[in-house]
Amino acid sequence: MSHATLCFRSQHSLPQAVARAARRWRAPHLTGLGLLLCLFCVGCRQGTVERRDGAGDGGKLTIAVIPKSVGGDFWETVEQGAVEAAAEMDVDMKWEGTLTETEIAEQNRIIENMLNLGVDGMAIAPLNAKATWRPIESVLDAGLPVVIFDSAVQGDGFDSFVATNNLQGGVLAGQHMAEIVGTEEGKVFILRFLQGTGSTEARAEGFVQAAESAGLNIVADTYPEDGTTAGAKKTATNYLERYVQGDKLDLEGIFACNLVTALGMSAALDDLRKSGIEVHAKFIGFDTSPELLKGLHNGEIDALISQDPRRMGYLAVETLVKRLRGEEVESFIDTGVEVVTKERLENEPKIRALVGEK
Repeated sequence: MSHATLCFRSQHSLPQAVARAARRWRAPHLTGLGLLLCLFCVGCRQGTVERRDGAGDGGKLTIAVIPKSVGGDFWETVEQGAVEAAAEMDVDMKWEGTLTETEIAEQNRIIENMLNLGVDGMAIAPLNAKATWRPIESVLDAGLPVVIFDSAVQGDGFDSFVATNNLQGGVLAGQHMAEIVGTEEGKVFILRFLQGTGSTEARAEGFVQAAESAGLNIVADTYPEDGTTAGAKKTATNYLERYVQGDKLDLEGIFACNLVTALGMSAALDDLRKSGIEVHAKFIGFDTSPELLKGLHNGEIDALISQDPRRMGYLAVETLVKRLRGEEVESFIDTGVEVVTKERLENEPKIRALVGEK
């Protein structure tokens, strides 16, 4: 590593690293010789990471983008945006993630491996707000810029958070549910995602706020058995059966907090209909896919809350590269959220473009 590169890294990350060190050592009032020793130690630690290429020596930047998963429509679309931004900004990008959104230890290993490979910076979508923080902190302590995207993490010192305003997305879902249910004290079932997933917890919180403010009665609020569609379907089926009265489902509304749970809930409701149960509950899901959009068109789903995954991937990479090149970046970048209904799909070209329909 060149001296110029080392100085560039130390200048932008040193205050954050000192703050983290002070917290760890329980020395909030570190001064004098103690502060100098702390600065020296942090500076030495930052110099231990070997670089292949970087902004300081004129080489081409190499960044790592670590999603929650490499499978499914949502993350494939995020990747498309990330690839586009990397090409436009002339950087090499390493895209690597777990197969499912349940493999926290494996994601942590990927983060550590990217650090050892000597990438210049990382954009990370943490699988768990708490459990993913330690490897992220190691990256920050090594002096690398970090952009968090999609889900929040319980820590500080990273450069930017690029995400949907998930709390607002949940509020929009709750408000729309109140509108279409049309009756106070309507019984509503919420299916969340895995505990500790920042994005889906915020969506559920926003939904609860808006729904209860409108007078809806949340009678069930639970997590799926695991992070798969099959697990979500099993949990949904078990809960839905509790609200079957005679040949009718005694619920007015259902909200599923992400793609996996929306697909699982949709499958469970389809099974109920096939068994002869009348289902009149309004169903709102979060995220879109061809299968969910089909349900929206045929009336089995009443609304989908859509993120802009391509824009999210693009902005995560763009923000990271800007930071690496010494530009100031916003601490939070909102990638947008929309309520998608059948009517909007039929009448608004921008909504069709957002969800990938012509």
